[in-house]
Amino acid sequence: MSGTDSSSKGFFVDWDGKLRPIDQPGKGLRCEVDFKAKYVMVFNKYGGLDHESTWYPDEAAVQKAGIKIAYADVAAPIRISSID
Repeated sequence: MSGTDSSSKGFFVDWDGKLRPIDQPGKGLRCEVDFKAKYVMVFNKYGGLDHESTWYPDEAAVQKAGIKIAYADVAAPIRISSID
């Protein structure tokens, strides 16, 4: 698995069903992505796994999967029980 960095691209569907960039999972969170398996794990600051999702390289891939795109507000506070 490779962690995200500034060169990482793509999206995942978050805990609210909204599209979020893998390089902006939310304050205190980080993504690890297995690009070959198209799998995203979102970890909290303590290393606990908070969310799992499919990795999408772009918005077109999300639409092709039949998912209606609604973008997450990456500036808004997030609500996941382990970091609230």
